[in-house]
Amino acid sequence: MKRVVLSYRIFLFAILGAWLFLPEAKSFGFPAGSNGWHLNSPFQAKHNADLVCKVQILSVHQKEVIKDNLIPDGPQVFKMIASAKVLSIIKGNCPKVINIEFHYPINRNLDWGIPLGQLYTELSEGEVCLVFLKDVKPYFLLNRIWSKAKVVPEAVDYNLGDTADLRLLAEFLAGCNSQNELVTLQGVEELGYLGDAMIHEISSSPYRDSNEALQRCLKMDSGLSKAHETMDKMRSCQDIVIRSMAIISSFQLDDSPGIEGPLGLLKTNPSDFDPNDSLEKYGIRDFCVSSLQLTLLETMDAATRRAVVDLKDGSTIWREDKTDIFRGLRDFDYAEFYRQALDCEVVKNSEPMRRAITNVIWIRYEKGSVPEMIKLLDDPNTHIRSTGVSALRKCINSDSSNSWERRHFYDPAAAREAMRSGIEKKLEDRLKDYQDNEREYILYWKKWWQEHKDEFKALEKTSLGAD
Repeated sequence: MKRVVLSYRIFLFAILGAWLFLPEAKSFGFPAGSNGWHLNSPFQAKHNADLVCKVQILSVHQKEVIKDNLIPDGPQVFKMIASAKVLSIIKGNCPKVINIEFHYPINRNLDWGIPLGQLYTELSEGEVCLVFLKDVKPYFLLNRIWSKAKVVPEAVDYNLGDTADLRLLAEFLAGCNSQNELVTLQGVEELGYLGDAMIHEISSSPYRDSNEALQRCLKMDSGLSKAHETMDKMRSCQDIVIRSMAIISSFQLDDSPGIEGPLGLLKTNPSDFDPNDSLEKYGIRDFCVSSLQLTLLETMDAATRRAVVDLKDGSTIWREDKTDIFRGLRDFDYAEFYRQALDCEVVKNSEPMRRAITNVIWIRYEKGSVPEMIKLLDDPNTHIRSTGVSALRKCINSDSSNSWERRHFYDPAAAREAMRSGIEKKLEDRLKDYQDNEREYILYWKKWWQEHKDEFKALEKTSLGAD
């Protein structure tokens, strides 16, 4: 969606737009029943929607021409009203039949820059979908972008729990068993968003002090277990996009896919499913192999920035050495994965991919990744080099190695005293210190490596022997 729209897409839209305005055409959607990538349903349900429900569109008619406010000085659009039968409610309350307002472009030529996302907020007669709506009276308004999801038309039993997230989870679990590839793909992607939202909520929940909150967290944990079972099946899917999205969503769900699947995605030839293939099949380029490869590494990075909670005793899980809380998936071999990933050609040629890998190496700072930290010192990007130095500083804990890297103070009072006394430098001072002395820091660590690399070779052999 963030990429420039090519003339091919404009040509395609012009043809379909002309068809949509034929006298017999009943569909006001593009294409009929299309879904809104990338929805992030838990975020939309929590922050943007007054009503979330599963509907069947009974009829659609044009009401008037209005000025669109999606972008400054936006174009005029048709105000459309869809009559919809409510099949089930995820969040909120409403009658059994509701009227939904959405906006439909008068001019299908995209030269005036309307985001493609808006074209996914249109409804077609007869379709069944999830809609995320604002109550604007006398209508419910379809949210401006990414506000509709493709789901199975059959009734789904919301037996996982009564909250919006758990009802959404039930819908998308059912979607993963659909024969419709688009429904399955969105189900797989949405399970990742839901899993990430639930894990963050569990980590920040006051469940330790409330039995009611604890029971809610246990229901979320049970729902996550069902999502893990489904994702395990989806990672074996023959469709390259669904399989890749299942691997990506597994990291959001705290469900280790093993290293072979992620490495297989990084080693996939981008020409196997290129941007034009993605555009033709899904209407956007985001599901081409090259985009999925970057999304994988960025998602792995994001997944290491949340705490992992053990619901059995309510404790945050810590590293074995007790120096920091545990980051990432518990059963995933990050050190071995990144050892091989940094040798992949696609990673070597992509600065954003190397940055994502470097971030995780820094966050986890495990001894098994020290050889990779040393490799980062020769990266052409200064940010990656500095992060490599910082990771070494955290992992080896040598006070003379890097004065700009923060020391770890788990006592807030001690941290404040360190900052007040000048022991702890401000971020801008630390960055300037590194920039002014980068050569010395890198030479320090390269010299250190020559003196200690045999220890890490022995460590690697021990690790391989244990496997």
